[in-house]
Amino acid sequence: MSPKVAAAFADILRKRFYPSRSCSILEVGASTSTLLSIPLFRDARKVALNLQFGNPAALSRTAELIVGNGNALGFPDETFDCVMSCSAMEHDAYFWKTAAETRRVLKKGGLFVVGVPIYRTLPTDYRYTTLTYARHGLSYNADFYRFSEQAVREVFFEGYEAVTDEVLVRRYPNPYFVAAGRK
Repeated sequence: MSPKVAAAFADILRKRFYPSRSCSILEVGASTSTLLSIPLFRDARKVALNLQFGNPAALSRTAELIVGNGNALGFPDETFDCVMSCSAMEHDAYFWKTAAETRRVLKKGGLFVVGVPIYRTLPTDYRYTTLTYARHGLSYNADFYRFSEQAVREVFFEGYEAVTDEVLVRRYPNPYFVAAGRK
């Protein structure tokens, strides 16, 4: 995760999330550079979910690790006060299932913050691709999507009370969008 992306998440959370000592936070697609390390979450229950963890020892010191798929979260309804996902949904073949599960496990009034690569026409586009294709499209085992800003609003936040923030973190070379919604 780039420093600009991490800063966009931290800024949205600083403005929109007021954790209590008993709050629970879930990061879908958590990795070693986790959003769960944001100081705002110091006293919260932190849960990191991913299909696998590259360095589980380091992450397990700060969060509960759950190996699993976001398409079927094993938590009761309305478990978490905040759910975050950064650069994970584009690797999820059934991202809409994860979006629905996120909504289900988020408490009423809770905050969902998601960051995804988006598509935009760039001056360097070549044969309907982007500069990130060589890295993501060819090298990653599972890189399925780039989203429109409209898709983020209407698919990820379907059924939410409000989309509270939208930040175009960067335009070039790999456009990236972070948005938050209140359930």
